[in-house]
Amino acid sequence: MEKRKLVINAAICDCRSVTEEILNSYESIQINTSCILVSKNSKELLSRYHVAMNTADVTEIPDDAEVLIQNGSFTIEENTIMSKPTVLIVNGSLHINKGSEKALESFLSIQVNGSVSYPSDTQNQLPPLKVNGSVSTYPSDAICLKNKFILDKVFILRAKNAKYYAKNKVLVIDETLDLSSLISKGTTFITNTAIIAENLLDKAILLFDDETDIKVLPAGYSYVEEGTLNDLMVSKHGDKIYVDGDLVITSESENTLKKITGLKVTGSILISKKLIDNLHSLDIEYKDLKFIKGKIIKDKGFLTINKNTLEGLEDGVTITDCGFVKINSDITAEEIEEKLHFIDCGFIQCQPDQKGAIELVSEDVGLIKDKTETSIESLDEDEDSLNPYDKNTQVINAATYKM
Repeated sequence: MEKRKLVINAAICDCRSVTEEILNSYESIQINTSCILVSKNSKELLSRYHVAMNTADVTEIPDDAEVLIQNGSFTIEENTIMSKPTVLIVNGSLHINKGSEKALESFLSIQVNGSVSYPSDTQNQLPPLKVNGSVSTYPSDAICLKNKFILDKVFILRAKNAKYYAKNKVLVIDETLDLSSLISKGTTFITNTAIIAENLLDKAILLFDDETDIKVLPAGYSYVEEGTLNDLMVSKHGDKIYVDGDLVITSESENTLKKITGLKVTGSILISKKLIDNLHSLDIEYKDLKFIKGKIIKDKGFLTINKNTLEGLEDGVTITDCGFVKINSDITAEEIEEKLHFIDCGFIQCQPDQKGAIELVSEDVGLIKDKTETSIESLDEDEDSLNPYDKNTQVINAATYKM
């Protein structure tokens, strides 16, 4: 009986328990992953077989170690003590609190795909630490707040003569706040960015050190988090808006845009082309400008675009911040140019006659490949298939896989 091939696509692949029987049952094994976990024995065993590893990291850990995988945010604090020696893998953000030295002893190693923050005096107590992303420390004598902290009257009443740490930003945007008591107490903030209402600037700036990036919320403007411009936003915040992040202005926002008299955006404006003249008639500031088509689809890991996706959407679709996008063969190159737009996507899979059109309507896309380039020999277009391999290949797609 002919042996099959095995392809494993996983964020993390734990190969510590792999056996010679498993390895010998396949013609070849390909592992595509960000991290492979091996033991001393399995590492030697894998080297004797046809195993191809496409990975950023190979970590050797004991057979009996626990593996804790966290997606999102994770905090290690005083009582975060593992019952067994543990390898911690965080896909997101890791925060280590003060007083966590004993808890850190229960971790064999820590790997973070994202960001890490920890108190400065903890550095010598950290287990082996691998970070694909950013690392920040904060003074060990600081009191930790939320990553994004909004200063209010309750905090002012309870504040101490102390340093307060907010990793990302502090918002001082309520013009009715009296900051005098904070200043007299000696309260200070440690953070990357502070957004301060213009009328409070003279006093509020005394609460931050010289390394903080100070941004001013102009008088008469309302603070809004990133999002899509619509009537609800204007009715709630008024016609002068300060957007912290990106702002999407679709063709459906045309009437709302006419109500705006002032617009300041710290990030990018993603706007329908037909509204650009309306936008430039405003008092406006922005970091970057990107044109979009019609509806927005964003933040999808896997996405299939077919004829039905475009049905009834005269202005088309903009796909942004998506990982893997598959374009079905029922969409013509002309329809792609007219109705599709790709921004900041990782990988686009298409038909050979679609590739040129996709390249014309793409910005900051990692890779665009057609079926011939990805060695797709047979693909049923009626199925939502992501398998670019022949029928003799077993494909496993998983966030975490244990062999």
